[in-house]
Amino acid sequence: MLLRSLPRMSRPHAARELSVWALMAVPTGVLSGGVAGVLVNTVFESRAPVWAVAVAVALLTGAGPLSNMASLGWAHFSLGREKIGALNRLQLGFAAALAAAALVPVNLPGLVAFVAAILAAQTLWCGIITIRASVWRLNYDRAARFAFAADNQAIVSLIHAITAALTGWLIEGNPALFRWLLGLTSLAAVASLFRLRPLRVRRQRRLLEAERRQAGDGPFRLGRYFSILRDDLLYRRYMICTMVLGSGNLMYPAPLILTMNRELGMTSFSQVLVTAALPTLMVPFSARYWARTLAREHVIGFRRRNSRWYAVAIAISFAGILLGQEPVLWASAVVLGSAIGGGMLGWSLGHNDFAPEDRVADYLGLHVSLTGLRGLIAPLVGVWLYGTLDALAPGSGHFALLLPLTLTTAGAVGFALFKRGQSPFSPTAGKDGSEKGL
Repeated sequence: MLLRSLPRMSRPHAARELSVWALMAVPTGVLSGGVAGVLVNTVFESRAPVWAVAVAVALLTGAGPLSNMASLGWAHFSLGREKIGALNRLQLGFAAALAAAALVPVNLPGLVAFVAAILAAQTLWCGIITIRASVWRLNYDRAARFAFAADNQAIVSLIHAITAALTGWLIEGNPALFRWLLGLTSLAAVASLFRLRPLRVRRQRRLLEAERRQAGDGPFRLGRYFSILRDDLLYRRYMICTMVLGSGNLMYPAPLILTMNRELGMTSFSQVLVTAALPTLMVPFSARYWARTLAREHVIGFRRRNSRWYAVAIAISFAGILLGQEPVLWASAVVLGSAIGGGMLGWSLGHNDFAPEDRVADYLGLHVSLTGLRGLIAPLVGVWLYGTLDALAPGSGHFALLLPLTLTTAGAVGFALFKRGQSPFSPTAGKDGSEKGL
């Protein structure tokens, strides 16, 4: 049962907070990479140049990670600010960006405006999860935090799966319905704002005092955050392995969507099923297992186990494309969803195994900003490689998927060696004594 593993006194607060993120899961389900990519491809396919639509697909499949480049700024913005009030302001801006996306014309300028609005919404969502990390750190101890995150992830993933399937079904029948879809989801974001407003944050006064001392050190400086990479060897090595693995994961969806649409001729509903609905539907079934795993070992050991699943999923997907068998793509989506169930937990909570309490936002901000960097580069590289291969030999664009497969495999190998204290990315790996629970 949800929340049963939490302390009894925490359950009413946690139940209300779950309802907040359940409401926010409706719009974020539409904005998730696979859904947004299929949405823009379907709505603007015959209304804008092919190259512009392809770039839009790349940007929107990587929009969530790309927006994380702003996380360092959000971490600085949150210093010394009352957390719930800051979250409410960001939620309001998020809803406004969705409403703006619903009003764009369906032509090339409208495509540009649509991508800009979605990127704005994703950037505000990045601020929300950055500040939320501090709230979770204060309100829940380690075991409760993992249990609550798993429960939240289960609910959010189910809503994402339903939203993704509904979106694919609606736009396949009538692409113009995207306006109503985005308009209604913006109302869900507004409703979540009112649900969040009464919540309280434990020990917030002490945290705000510590943060104000940090803010008093001077204006925003990138060096403050990247000094973490200089001073924390273990976290630096963790970030390198994560960068390699994550680049493959983020490169994968865009060429996959183009392959399913242009080479396999799959419907919008089928594309959403493979890229979003099935993977997110699997998350609740794997999240509890991954939460127990993460609770009993350091995130580096956890990542060693979890990263293999991503490589296997992309390998199965590539085999399905070679065979021209859609059911094989469904199987790859199931495996990918099982990986994501753990990957989301590691991504949102793993920094807690490195960060001191008063620098949680800094560590998370650095982590998600690096995610944003690969979110900008990886999908565009995937689309460029797809287009190049297809131009050289029409119908061969799907071989672009071999690059993300190589990267995810390299990342999985990196974490395996890292766990043994033999990081392939650092000649001094394993020689320090600060393994923090490895």
